[in-house]
Amino acid sequence: MVEQDTQPARRALRQASRPRPARTPIWLMVISGLLGALVITCSVCSFSLLLLGPDRVLAFRDQLLGDTAEERREAVGQIIDMVIRGEDVWPVPGKGRLTVLLMGVDRRPQQGDVPTRSDAITLVTIDPVAKTAAMLSIPRDLYVPLAGLDRVDRINTAYFFGDSGNLPGGGAQVAKDTLAWNLAVPVNKHVIINFDGFKRAIDALGGIDVDVPETIVDEQYPTEDYGVERLVIPAGPTHMDGALALKYVRTRHQDSDFGRLQRQQQVMLAVRDKALSLGALAQVPSLLDAVDGFYETDLSVAEMVSVAKAWSEIPRENIATYRIDESMTQYWTTPSGASVLIPIREAIAPLVAAFLGQAQPASAAAP
Repeated sequence: MVEQDTQPARRALRQASRPRPARTPIWLMVISGLLGALVITCSVCSFSLLLLGPDRVLAFRDQLLGDTAEERREAVGQIIDMVIRGEDVWPVPGKGRLTVLLMGVDRRPQQGDVPTRSDAITLVTIDPVAKTAAMLSIPRDLYVPLAGLDRVDRINTAYFFGDSGNLPGGGAQVAKDTLAWNLAVPVNKHVIINFDGFKRAIDALGGIDVDVPETIVDEQYPTEDYGVERLVIPAGPTHMDGALALKYVRTRHQDSDFGRLQRQQQVMLAVRDKALSLGALAQVPSLLDAVDGFYETDLSVAEMVSVAKAWSEIPRENIATYRIDESMTQYWTTPSGASVLIPIREAIAPLVAAFLGQAQPASAAAP
């Protein structure tokens, strides 16, 4: 009986007498982690240099961090918020509704960096909390007062006059102000891309799939050298590369500019679907690299990642599409002989309210 009682005590004594393993100092763990991160970073940089070449790596660095020391400090802070703290860098305070102006501009390769008109105008609004979004396409011939300018003209000239007149914020700001002034829509940010950038972005995704509702035959499709060609796009499911997608969203001789608006929205949704199928966030670096030098925006890279994340999380059925169409405009010929569209503002107002989620529309436009 005594022997049994003393056995646990003996075992406890033996365990207590054994040397305990020394605890690794915290500072050593931190240094080891930093060294590991450094090795990984060096490996990634070496692989990037080998795969992309130094010029493209430096170009992407400038896109990511900016050109000036101040821009780089801000970018690094945003990246820390995203990576270390797990916080989204949303462009609007308090995760508020974000409205972005998307514009395609008609800048030909031989023109260089000269002021030009916008060829496609679409507003995209995102509510990241409700997980809803909407698109509103505006016809380029809408005849309105231009913000900051003592003139009334087509809405697609706002970008041109803002650039050519060296107005504050350039053409992008004048275009945003003109839309806000005429439609009562606060426009927070902009993304502007030219024809080459549009084609490069779609090619970087490996093309998109579009269901063409009816055969398109355009006998006078405008070419980049200011000539014309015959364009035929058969009806039905079609895989489009960048060049064909650009033709699809620009052709208008078969129907009208209103038909173009529908095709533009269809392509934007097809781009979204393709990016989601590939992993939307993973595509941001490759897309930025593909369109480097062919776009302009006031969104930082960190903000673009947050917007792409929010956009990818919105169910397709929660994305509404709206267009200013024939029933909301009136054809008019200016004294100089130009054919324009006069906005019927009482008809446009309910559409804008539905776009901003302030009212339930009678019916949303089909994508």
